[in-house]
Amino acid sequence: MKRLVIFSILAAFCSTAWTADDSAPAEQTPAESKPVDQQLKENPDSAETMNLYMMSQLRQLVPLINSAPDEAEKILGSMRETLGALQPTTDDAKRLLERANEAVDHYELQLQIVRTSLDDLKAKLSENPDDAKTIQALIQKVMQQVGSLVRSEPAKAEEQLAAIQTFLSELAEKIQSDEGKTAFASKDRAFDQLTKMIEREKRMAALIGSDAAPLAVEAWVNGDPLTDEGLKGKVVLLDFWAVWCGPCIATFPHLREWQEKYAEKGLVIIGLTNYYNYTWDEAAGRATRSPEKATPEQEQEMLRKFAESHDLHHRFAIQQDRSMAEFYGVSGIPHAVVVDREGKVILMKVGSGEENAKALEAAIVKAIGEGA
Repeated sequence: MKRLVIFSILAAFCSTAWTADDSAPAEQTPAESKPVDQQLKENPDSAETMNLYMMSQLRQLVPLINSAPDEAEKILGSMRETLGALQPTTDDAKRLLERANEAVDHYELQLQIVRTSLDDLKAKLSENPDDAKTIQALIQKVMQQVGSLVRSEPAKAEEQLAAIQTFLSELAEKIQSDEGKTAFASKDRAFDQLTKMIEREKRMAALIGSDAAPLAVEAWVNGDPLTDEGLKGKVVLLDFWAVWCGPCIATFPHLREWQEKYAEKGLVIIGLTNYYNYTWDEAAGRATRSPEKATPEQEQEMLRKFAESHDLHHRFAIQQDRSMAEFYGVSGIPHAVVVDREGKVILMKVGSGEENAKALEAAIVKAIGEGA
């Protein structure tokens, strides 16, 4: 039975750059044309339908937690109403419903924290340093507030994290209760994660203007092999992706459009991926995880059919090792890199979404125009 996928990621880190659960199909569509919430009401014991419902709702909800909290509140209210009306009969379905309600509780708390200022939380802790719940709320607020700056303004994120670390260092001396000390200790792992993200973004920023990494490709699919020499004078879009990655698939309309508009003007798109033990399911018409070890030839054939099924005409490159991913700091996909005609990195973006797509196309157009 499929397990319910519940994303308990802080809203600050929730972007379309998350990496999908590779045990699940990249694309899931309801077997019926009815809305998935209606299907769930009619069959509350279906784990697959519950999974589809929660995935669809959380994908809408998470980006709105910070940007449009009122809209997020409406979605949470609708989820609470839908889940509250369910009456599952099996133990498994009851457990899934419990987890779904826990997810709603989690995001309601996130919404409450979004609407509370960091200064208010600091003031409450100054009055009562042993308030474990407020300590936890402050840590999550930092993850939201600082996390939202990491990709756009890593230096500012680093400055804000340092300031809160100073406040917490002073607070630590005043905490007396075991509950407060336990809550306080939970910051270490969270803030370590933030620090690593900031350092990664700083490294990525430092790559702008540097020479692109040499190609390290084991096999080419959906087109003739390319070489570093053959790419000289071209504008190159490197797209790190995977067949199981939903956000990667969400970028396909843009990739199709750019291939059609700019390929003859000098753009070369390379979809960099890896072997993930997927083969092509002819009956279902999609890539699926193989129950047995797939051969490289089988995975390459899967990629050819995958490209055909999505009307993609750019080349796929199966990476030889992790050298290219490590050079460009790839930790989430899709991860896109634009290289100009001089072989210099001019832009990197992580995640799907219209804002990233506009930035990438603008960089492509500029690079093409400057070399025309």
